[in-house]
Amino acid sequence: MQKVFSHTFSQNIWRILPHPDTDINEWAIELRESSEKNVSFAIIDLSVPELRWQVTPEGADWWTSLTAFSHQHIFLHNYRYPDMPQPTDLLAVSASDGGLLWALPNYVLVRTLEGDEVEVATQKGEKFQYANCNVHTATLSAASEDVKQPSPEIILKQPVRYKERNIYFEKLSSFLSETLGISKPICIDYLDERPYMMFSYYIYEQEKIAQYLLIVTDKKEIVFHEQLSEGRDGVGQSTMLLKNGILVYLKNNNEFSSLTFSY
Repeated sequence: MQKVFSHTFSQNIWRILPHPDTDINEWAIELRESSEKNVSFAIIDLSVPELRWQVTPEGADWWTSLTAFSHQHIFLHNYRYPDMPQPTDLLAVSASDGGLLWALPNYVLVRTLEGDEVEVATQKGEKFQYANCNVHTATLSAASEDVKQPSPEIILKQPVRYKERNIYFEKLSSFLSETLGISKPICIDYLDERPYMMFSYYIYEQEKIAQYLLIVTDKKEIVFHEQLSEGRDGVGQSTMLLKNGILVYLKNNNEFSSLTFSY
């Protein structure tokens, strides 16, 4: 097992999306800093590895959110009316340099498609009108039922969360207790990629919550054990993701870390 790349941001990591192509090891990241209401977006390329860019694209504000990563673009939704939860506009940003490519007011992304198009929709009265949008030019054309969707191949593995009262929680909790001698965890995120088993677990330490990442083999050999955060008031979400044998995980809410497995 070997660490691939780590980068600490000044803002908290809000969301991470991998490129959908199995051969492209790029990750799009949404970052936020609540006190100043700053938002930015970044691309990390683990094939180099490097932080390619981090910017606040033109047209983005505090309410802008990362919605998809496809066609070497990242797609952002704007929320023109903050008191309303639904997105109102679609932005496309270049994965190469973070520059704004185009904006499509009054349209939202429905799904990505094969080829050079995505499906978008705009509200007309109480109904939605659908169209296909060229990702390079933002040109709209009539939606077609014959357009192919991306392959359903699963390239990203995410952990399953187990809490008390779940039938498997006691078994996982006992395993952690026997392996590490820890007290009963609050919850456990579990992911396996044989021969490895990954546990992101939360326990109470000094009346606060601490999070750890444990990786063991199916022979119960500990190959990685590291504290990811401490002094937490609650538990996080989606703090580890696995794609093509590379595990991406978060530390202290603002550090992107990754490691690769030996098989």
